[in-house]
Amino acid sequence: MSQRTPLNSFARARKVGHDAKKKKRQSAIAQLQQWAKGKTTEIPNTK
Repeated sequence: MSQRTPLNSFARARKVGHDAKKKKRQSAIAQLQQWAKGKTTEIPNTK
């Protein structure tokens, strides 16, 4: 049983989003939020 099979034989594997652009965008938003809170003094480069 090295390969797992779904309970439903017609089911496909779910798409898992490993999106590099999304990760970069989320980290830029988090940095901007920290700046807005006053945690950092320099404005982060979001581009």
